Amino acid sequence: MTETAIVYGEQGDLGRYALAHCVNALAAGGAEEFSAKAVFQIPADQENTFLYELKKKWRKMAEDLPFFLDISEPEGGKCPAVTLPCALVTAAGEPGVKGPESPRRRESMDILVAGHAGLEGMLRISEERRGLLRRRFAPSFLRLVESAQDRVFGTDIVRGARRAGIPVIHHVGAGGVFKALWDLAAVTGRGLEADLKKIPVRQETIEVCELFHINPYQLTSAGCFLLAAPDGEEAAERLARQQVEAWVIGRLRRDNDKIIRNGEDARFLDRPGMDEIWKLWQEE
Repeated sequence: MTETAIVYGEQGDLGRYALAHCVNALAAGGAEEFSAKAVFQIPADQENTFLYELKKKWRKMAEDLPFFLDISEPEGGKCPAVTLPCALVTAAGEPGVKGPESPRRRESMDILVAGHAGLEGMLRISEERRGLLRRRFAPSFLRLVESAQDRVFGTDIVRGARRAGIPVIHHVGAGGVFKALWDLAAVTGRGLEADLKKIPVRQETIEVCELFHINPYQLTSAGCFLLAAPDGEEAAERLARQQVEAWVIGRLRRDNDKIIRNGEDARFLDRPGMDEIWKLWQEE
């Protein structure tokens, strides 16, 4: 099993965020042991010191992860084709358990979310625009933001979901919760409906996203998972016994409609577009 992710930006943890996307997707597919390699590229006019910092953080990262990771020596260099530094990470996972079962066979399933929508994107925005956030928010707020760093890896959520007998586990990742809902509908061959107000979003994420006019439900969300189970509330109770907090946000439908409800309003889910994180550089 392999997964590849690429992350752009000007913060030093590009490799860590790209790795989180790979490992979370592999874990959701049933992998338990991981290895990874990274290629870093920076614009031709950027100082080599940043490239060295990216590689240094990659080498040190494995020491602080909540799981064992076999990493290879990073590669890369300057590239005239890129305008932003980027990390390309490929990770492999050894199957440890049976992968998630196909939800096609189930007539009625509720949809749950474990983790928080847009959290990874909020962290990356806070690092990319650190100076602006320091001028706008109090130090106590910024400490709350930084406290979420460990939540971009969700292997503990996946382990708890498997122990709780959750049949469908889908990593949200790039594109945010809306894209993940679209993908879930495609995988199941079913429609769905979800309540926007029930999707968990941290207050810090809401405030950071409002500052940059970003939709948190379309923002990259490593460490957040969609789950599906026949009885959502009962599944949430089983998950809680495994120290996994999850919220029922909707259900799969027997038709093909994909509906998002917001109070009394309802609309069809749009086809996924560009991740909202790119708005940071569209402004420049």
